[in-house]
This record gives sequence, structure tokens and C-alpha cells, in this order.
Amino acid sequence: MHLEKLEINGFKSFANKTELFFNSPITAVVGPNGSGKSNISDAIRWVLGEQGAKSLRGNKMEDVIFAGTTNRKPLGMAEVSLTLNNSKGILPIEYDEVKITRRMYRSGESEYYLNKSLCRLKDIRELLMDTGIGKEGYSIIGQGKIDEILSTKSEERRQLFEEAVGIVKYKHRKYEAEKKLNDTKDNLLRVKDILYELENQLKPLEKQKDQVIKYNELKKELSKLEINLFIKEIDKIDNELKHIQQQSNMIAESLAIQEKEKEFCNNELKKIQTELELLENNVIEKQKEYYHIQGMMKTVEGEINLIQQNIIYFTESIQRLRNEIDNLNADNSTSSEEINKKKINLDEINIELEKIESRLKDNVPKYNELNENLILKENHIDKLKSQIIENLNLISNKKAEANSFKTLIETMENQNNQIDRDLQINKDKKKDNDMKLNNFINKFNHIRDVIKDINDKIIQINNEKKQMENEKEILMNDLENKKNELRNNISRYNILKEMDVAGEGYSKSVKNLMKACNKDTILAKGNYGTVADLIKVPKVYEKALEIALGPSIQNIVTETDEDAKRLINYLKKYNLGRATFLPINSIQKKYIRQDELNIINTNKDIKIAMDVIEYDSKFENIFSSLLSRVLIASNIDIAIKMSKALQQKFKIVTIDGDIVNIGGSLTGGSSNFKGNSILSRKRELIELKDNIRELKMVESNLHSKYNSLLNSITELEKKLVNLNENYQENKYMQVKLESDIKQLENENTEIETIINQMKNSNKDLLEAHKSTLDKYINISNEIKDQEILINKMESKINDIQKNLQNEKKDLEILNNSITKDKIKHASLMEQKKSILQGIETLENTIKNNILLIQRKEENIIEFNKKINESKYSKMSKENQLNKMSKDIINLQEEMEVLNKIKEDLLKIEIEKKEVFNQINKIILQLNESNHKLDVKSTKLEIQQQNFYNKLWEDYELTYNKANDMREDIPDNINIIKRIKELKDEIKSLGHLNLQAIEEYEDLKERYVFLSKQNEDLKEAQKSLVKIIKDIESKMEKQFMEEFTKIQKNFNNVFVKLFNGGKAELILEDENDVLNSGIEIIAQPPGKKLQSLSLLSGGEKALTAISLLFGILLVKPSPFCVLDEIEAALDDANVDRFAKFLCEISSETQFIIITHRKGTMEIADTLYGTTMAEEGVTKILSISIKDKNNKEIAS
Repeated sequence: MHLEKLEINGFKSFANKTELFFNSPITAVVGPNGSGKSNISDAIRWVLGEQGAKSLRGNKMEDVIFAGTTNRKPLGMAEVSLTLNNSKGILPIEYDEVKITRRMYRSGESEYYLNKSLCRLKDIRELLMDTGIGKEGYSIIGQGKIDEILSTKSEERRQLFEEAVGIVKYKHRKYEAEKKLNDTKDNLLRVKDILYELENQLKPLEKQKDQVIKYNELKKELSKLEINLFIKEIDKIDNELKHIQQQSNMIAESLAIQEKEKEFCNNELKKIQTELELLENNVIEKQKEYYHIQGMMKTVEGEINLIQQNIIYFTESIQRLRNEIDNLNADNSTSSEEINKKKINLDEINIELEKIESRLKDNVPKYNELNENLILKENHIDKLKSQIIENLNLISNKKAEANSFKTLIETMENQNNQIDRDLQINKDKKKDNDMKLNNFINKFNHIRDVIKDINDKIIQINNEKKQMENEKEILMNDLENKKNELRNNISRYNILKEMDVAGEGYSKSVKNLMKACNKDTILAKGNYGTVADLIKVPKVYEKALEIALGPSIQNIVTETDEDAKRLINYLKKYNLGRATFLPINSIQKKYIRQDELNIINTNKDIKIAMDVIEYDSKFENIFSSLLSRVLIASNIDIAIKMSKALQQKFKIVTIDGDIVNIGGSLTGGSSNFKGNSILSRKRELIELKDNIRELKMVESNLHSKYNSLLNSITELEKKLVNLNENYQENKYMQVKLESDIKQLENENTEIETIINQMKNSNKDLLEAHKSTLDKYINISNEIKDQEILINKMESKINDIQKNLQNEKKDLEILNNSITKDKIKHASLMEQKKSILQGIETLENTIKNNILLIQRKEENIIEFNKKINESKYSKMSKENQLNKMSKDIINLQEEMEVLNKIKEDLLKIEIEKKEVFNQINKIILQLNESNHKLDVKSTKLEIQQQNFYNKLWEDYELTYNKANDMREDIPDNINIIKRIKELKDEIKSLGHLNLQAIEEYEDLKERYVFLSKQNEDLKEAQKSLVKIIKDIESKMEKQFMEEFTKIQKNFNNVFVKLFNGGKAELILEDENDVLNSGIEIIAQPPGKKLQSLSLLSGGEKALTAISLLFGILLVKPSPFCVLDEIEAALDDANVDRFAKFLCEISSETQFIIITHRKGTMEIADTLYGTTMAEEGVTKILSISIKDKNNKEIAS
């Protein structure tokens, strides 16, 4: 079998339909980067079923369809066809030529064809299994596949080896068999659960069937007696109702008389009340006038007080103004006195000014004469200073000579200092080097410790990794256990849900009706479901409530009685049986009396049935009618005691299912109740749903933990890689530090030699410095002699200057006296000016005060005028207040008269009300009597209606039909007693399922059928287990045989391609060969045996190629596509690769995508890819034999 042809249309860059023919053993595809040559291998991989877009170098699968260019529109479909020659019948199909086609549309739809017939991807994969062709095979090898072979995870290599050793089909068959086995186990578990449920139902149903037969006999006699009793009671109530009607008519006549008297009395009362109302209004008007006058009086009194306060204020203001006038007159007197004083002071200042002006006239000429003498003496001093300057020039020359010697000395000192500095620099450098040396030594020791720490961490992380892998194993086990538990819960839930949907436990008529309602929404209108559907019962009370409700648990609750009639008609129409309905609008709520409730609350072991159940409030009437007279006791003794305390008016059920009936009869004994009732099933469904949700959460958490653990292991592996790198870095730093330490030690030796040379130079320089210093001292002495002469001349100058100073002092004293007189003259002039201004200010003040006095006297006249006006106004207000006081007295007298009339009318009103109340009392008594008769009548009517209802509910008879069926009952039979006996007998039968006979037969038939299925499933399970074991045995045997061959060939090919060396394949777990990882160990020539991760890139690639060729030698693939797998090899290795390729091309057809010259040279046919048009791949073929070029696609 070999590849004949590849057809590509619309796939990636192949915009046009392109055909490639493969008629030679080796075909090479070449072309520049980006020209689309790798799209050929992608097309082969895609047509063979590749589902990952990233494996095809895309983001999504639609990317394989030609996306268009600037000149071409995008295509809507991609199609690739692969034609295989099957003339040797290697593929299990009756065709010599097999064409596999894959087509994909931009909408996302994908189609597969086998010889132009539509098929599934699964069909293609099964056809190509164990041929080496396919997505997981080794017929298409690219750089990604090389990386997968060389992956550090040895488990990932298994798929390649499983395809090579030919166990993929077996593995697929094993997977299918295990899947069937799991399905069989699940089905077996479900069938067992159903059988268990059916077994639990069969035994009680058989007993119920017998009870129904007896029940039918007792019910027939009971119906006869009850119908006659109901007719008799209805007639009796009719007579009583007629008598009550006569009494009611007499009371009605008396009521009419009393009502007339009541009306007359009421009219009289209304007249009196009208007069009282008018009188009350008059009194209110007088009161309003009274309070109004009182308010006016308070206002006038306030105004009088305000006027009085104004008079006081005006009087006080007049007094204040007179005081201010007196003060102003006093200020004017004081100011006049002050003006006189200032004029006297002004005369004294004028006299002092005349004296100062006379002194200044004498002192100014004296000052000018003394100043001229002083100038002559200062000129003599200047001549002496000129002689001193000449001597100073001489000293300057000497000093210049001294400075040259001093400069030389300083130079020598600088040189000496420079030597000292250089010496210190070298000493510091040596000290610095010593510090660096110590630092390097410390770093060296630190790195040595770091290397040790890294080694310790590597050991620790390896231990952690081992521990995590153990934890991973434990988590896997926990996850599997939770999955099994979840599967069991889901299976149990599904079985119970099926039973619930099927209505297991309900009568046939109820089942049929509920199914019909589920299908017909009109029929289901107003149907809320059965009583069991509408309540939730705690597990501990399930048995008690199931028994207490009995057949009522199957009663159907409807919105109205019309809804119930519609459902009854449906049952009749289709002959589906009978059912009981509870219309919400008809069922009356029942209550427990307070005295009964008090007795019940005395015992904590008694529960009211209504209190232990949960239900929607809209169904309260329904459940109160069913359970208001039902109590639950913890045991039979407490139940009997409570029944007696409640006068045997309640049904009391124990938790174990025993009953104390109304009337005191007991029902009890063994029971077939095993917790598989309707109520328990509904409760278990809720619990299972919660368990399933919780288990799914636990499973999800375990998955998260498992993934987290895997991530942690990966992180540890990364840490190990980082630590190894860190170890190498620190090792390099350790070697470098050793070199630095040696270099510093050599440098320190050189510095010590330089220091010794500097010390010798310093000694010579000190001797030359001493000689130069002696010459400098001699010149310095000559300079001192000249300086002494200059000092004598300066002394003479000082003597002259002292005399000058005395004269200067006299001149200064005279100058100071003149200055003081000038200052004092100016000061006195300023004082004179200030006094004149003061006099002017005081005179202005006196004028202003005179004006103020005039204004204040005018204000006093105005205030006197206002006082007189206020006194007149006060007198007027006082007269007005006296008049208002008289009006108040008159109003008080009028109000007293009106109140006396009101008291008389109120007495009359009280008398009339007493008469009115007496009439009302008589009417009330008559109404009460009438009400009692109405109540009695209503009770009788209810009793009568109850008998009518009982006739209809129990027997579907009207009164007339029942009267026609009346029979004569012998007098010696007590009907009520006999009815009670029959009912007790029926009650003693327990809770009956009236459809028990039909249900028993149906259930038994189903039980037999499922038992047979159970046996068949057990046989199927045994058969599947045997098949799986046989498959595993064959797989293990074949794997080991073929693996040994691959192992041998791998080593042989490795030696050929590497020109020596050694390679091995090792199973990581020889006890579990079917799941074991496979480790690849390689030893290139001249190197140690080592893992793949330590090889170079080229060595890794050549090792992977060796493995691929080793597999092909054991199980040749019909064809093999190699996509640039030799890219990492050098030219010599490429030549060996090409040579070996030629050797095995007789068994396997090769299509090589390459850009290496050595590979191209061995090809029989070359296909070249180019993009003459932007974005569209063109194919050119070159036959090496005839060198003819031809274009096969555009």
C-alpha cells in the first residue's frame, strides 16, 4: 500500500485545485519560507482527522479555509482528498483504491467521505488503526512530533509506540468492552434496585388484595344500613325545622311592636338634642365675646404700661442732657485756663532764643582760626612719611630675594609632602586591597555555603516532589471512590425518579388520570396533584403519616368542585376506575377546640399531625380536614392515655404505626412498612439530589486539588532546573574569586616595593631643605634693621600727631558747643510752633462745645412736649379699660342664665334615654331568641345537608333515589350499633388499597420480567470481563514482542547515524507494560550514557530520527511525511540521514518537506512551492530522472 495522489482545494494558501502525484519512493517538497510547503503536510494531517487548530498552526478550525488576498475573495469551503493504493489488501476494505476526503465549510460544518460515500471520522480512524497512518500514528513527523518524542513526560511517547506495536485496535476494543461493562454494571445496579423495590411492594400488596375482598363484603352491608339511617334522620330534621319556623314568626310580630315604640322615643330625643345644640352654640358665642374683651383689656393695659415707660424715659433723657450741658461748660472753663498757661510759656521760649543767637555770633570766628593752624602741622607729617617710603622700597627688594629662597623651601616641602601623600596613597591602596582580599575570601566562603545550600534544597525539593507524587496517587484513589459513590447515587436517583414519574404505589386509576393530565393541559386545569405531592414529612414521622392518611394520600386536590367533576367524568368516560377528589373551595377548615389543645399540650410526647408537616398555606383547609383530628404519639401507652383524656375523639398514630382509633379501638401488630412508601420515596429523592450536588462539588474540589498538585509538581521541576542553573553560576563565581584573590596578593607585593623607594627619596630632600633655610634667615635679619629705622621716623610722626590731637580736641569742643546751640535753637522753634497750634485747638474746642450746648437745650424742650402728649394718651386708655370691665360683668350674668336652661334640658334627655335603652333591651332579647332559633335551624340544615352529602359522596345517591331504595329493617336490630360494628371491622382491616388486586398482578408480571433481565445482565458482565482479560493478554504479549524489536533496531540505527555510541529504550514499570512510561537513554560517541534532556539540539533530533527509523524497520508505514525534521542537523549528519532514508525507501514511501541540499539530492521527484501570485501557492514538479519541468497547478 502506498500514497498515490493528494488533492487540495481551498485549504490554506491553495486557492486553486491542486493535485500532487506520488509515484516514486522518495518525493521532496522544497521552496522558500512562507511559500506554503508545510501546508501540504498540514493538509495530509487534516484529512486524516486532526481536530486541533493549533496543531495546524491556526487559532480556530475555520482558519484552514483560504482567507482571500487583495486580488481574490475568501473561499467558503476547504477540501482535501487522499488516494491510497490498497492492491495488497492491507486496509480491511474491499477496494484496491481507497480515497479519503474531508470537506469543511466556513459555517463550521465538517464532512468525511470514504470512496465518495459519506461516513464518520470514527470509521476512518478504525480503518487506519495499526497501519501507522493517522492523527496519532508516525506517518506524519514534524518538529512538533520530534518534540513530543523527546518530551520529558515519557507517558506522552506511548501513543507512538502503541501505534508501532499494533495494539491500537486492541486498545480500542478494550475501551469499548470496558464502556459496555460499565454500562452493564450500571444497568445491573438499576435492575437490582428496582427488584428490591418491587419485592418490598409485592408482599404488602398480596395482603392488601385479601383485605379488599373482605372489605367489599362488609361495605355492602354497611351501605344498606347507612342509606336507611340517613333517610330516617333527614325526615326527622324536616319536622324539627317546621316547629322552629312557627316560633320564629311569633318573635317577628313582637319585634315589630317594639320597633315602633323605639322610633317614637328616638324622635323625642332628637328634638331635645336639637334644643341643646342651639343653646350650646349661644353659650359658645358668649364665651367667644367674653374672651375677646379679655384679650382687648390685656392689650390696653400693655399700651398704658408702654406710655408710662416712655414718660419715665423722656424725664431721664432731660436730666441726662442737663448734666451733659454742665460738663461742656466746665470743659470750656478748663480750656480757657490752658490757653493762658500756653501764652506765658511762649514768652519764656522767645527769651531763650535770643540768648542762643548771641552765643553763636561769638563762637563761629574762633573755630575758623584754629582750623588753619591744624592744616600747617599735617603738611610736615607728610614729608616724614616720604622718607619712610624710600626705606620701605629697600626692604621690599630684600624681601623679594628672601621670597625666592622661601619659594624654593616651599617647593622642597611640597615635594616632600607629595612623597608623603604618594606614600599614604600606596599604603591606603594596600589597605584597600587587604579589605578587598578579605571581602573576596568572605564571598568565596559565602558562595561555598550557597552551593551547599543549593545542594540541600535540591535534595529537599526532590523529597517534596516524591511526597507530592504520593499525595497525587492518594487523590486519584479518593477521586475514583467519589466517582463511584456519585454514580451509585445517580443510579438510585434515576430509579426512584422513574418510579415517581411512573406513579409506583398509586392506584391504577390515579396513575392513569395523572398521566392524562400531564399530556392534556385543559384536563389538568385546577389539578394540583395528589396529597402526597403537596406535603413534606420528616423521616421520623413518615410511617405514622402514611398510616394516618391511608388511602387519602392518593386523593387528588383540585381548585374547585367543577374541576373535580370534570376529572370524574373523564374517569367515567374512559372507564379508568374511581378516585377521591378534594376541592379547595368546598372543603371546610376544621379546628381543635382550646380545651382539647390544652390537654394535648400537657404531654411533650404527643404531636399534632398538622404541626409536623410542611405544605403551602393555600392547602390548609385540605390538610386540616384530613389531619386536624390526628395526633402522633411516641408509643402505644402514651397514645391510649391521651385518647382517654380526649374522650376518644381523636385518631392517635404511634411512630411505629400502631393506631388508637376514634372511639377507642386499637389497630397494630407487625407491618410491611420498610421505608419505601410514597412519602419516603419523595424524601429520598430530595436527599439524593442534595447528595449528588454535594458529591459533584467534592469531586470538583478533588479535581482542583489534583490539578493544583500537578501544577505544584511542575513548579518544583522548574525550581530544580533553576537551582541547577544557580549551582553552575555560583560554581563559576567561586573559580573567578580564586583568581581575583591571587591577583590582589601579587599587587600588594608590588606596592610594598614602591613604598620603600619613596622613603629613600624623602631623606635626600630633607637635607637640601636645611641648606636653603639658612640663607633665608640671613636676609630676614637685614630686613629687620631697616624696619627699626622706619620705626624711629614713625615715632616722631606720632609726637607731632599727639599735639595735633589736643588742638583737634579744642576745635571739636568749640564745634560741639556751636552744634548744641543750633540744635537747641531748632528745638525751641519747634516748641514755639507746637504751643501756637495747641492754643488754636483749644479755641476751636470751646466754639464746638458752645454749639453742642445749644442743640441739647433744644432736645430738652422737645422731650418736655412728648411727656405732656403721653400723659394725655394714658388718661384716654384708662377710660377705655374701665368700660371693658363693665362689659365683662354683663356677659358673665348672661352665661349663668344660659347654663341653667342647659342643665334642665340635660335632665329631660337622660330620662328619655333610659326609656329608649329599655326598649332596646327588649328588642335585643327578642333578637337573641330569634338568633338561637336561626342557629338551631342552621345546625339542623347542616346536619340534614351532611346526610345529603354522605348519600352523594359515599353512594352517589340523591334523596329521592335513596328513598326509593328504603328497606324495612327489623326492630330487633340497632342500626347505629350495627353500623359502628361494621365500621370497626372495616377499620380493623387497616388502610386499604382498593386497586390492590390489579396492582398485584401488574407488579408480579413486571417482577418476573426484570428477574430474567437481571440474570441476562449477570451473564453479559461475566462475558465482558473475560473478553477484557483476553484483550489485555494479547496486547501485553504483542507489545513486548514488538517493543523488543524496536529496542534492537533503535540501537542499530543510532549506531549507524552517530557512527558509534549506544541507545536504549527502558520501560519505567515492567510489571505494568500496558500503562508504563517509556524512557529514552542515549550515549553519543565519546560521551557518557545520559538522559535526552542533557543532549545538544542536533543530538536530540538525530536520536528522535533514529527512533523513528527503528520503528519503521519493525513496522513500515505505507507512507511517511517528514516535515523539516533534519533542520537541526549539520551537513555530515544530513548525509547519513539521507543515506539511511534511501535504504528503507523500498518498504516505506517518503514525502520530505526540506530545504537541505543533502536531502534533496536523494529525491526521485521534487515539488517546488512558490507564490507567483501574492498569498496563493503554486506547485512545480521536477522529475530527477528526465529533468523535465512541468507546471501541474496554478
